[in-house]
Amino acid sequence: MSIIEKGNMDVEMAIDIVHNIDRYEEAIFITGDSDFYALVKHLKSRGKKVYVMPSRNSVSKELREGSDAYMDLKDIPGIWKKQLKRRGFSE
Repeated sequence: MSIIEKGNMDVEMAIDIVHNIDRYEEAIFITGDSDFYALVKHLKSRGKKVYVMPSRNSVSKELREGSDAYMDLKDIPGIWKKQLKRRGFSE
């Protein structure tokens, strides 16, 4: 019987973040996904600073209110050298 592994980057990231918790003081999440809210709460309970920088113009209410700060990546001057093209959207 062969096992087919499904990619689950969220879980893998969470495991690495918790496993290495004593190696950093601040965490930056490049996502606005509320699935990370429990992890953000855990990190803050361990005295970590948590920053959220979604890659789109959206961030969940939970992450926005649960983090120490948040900023949309698009709002950082000069971060993109050219206009972004979004998949599935027509302009």
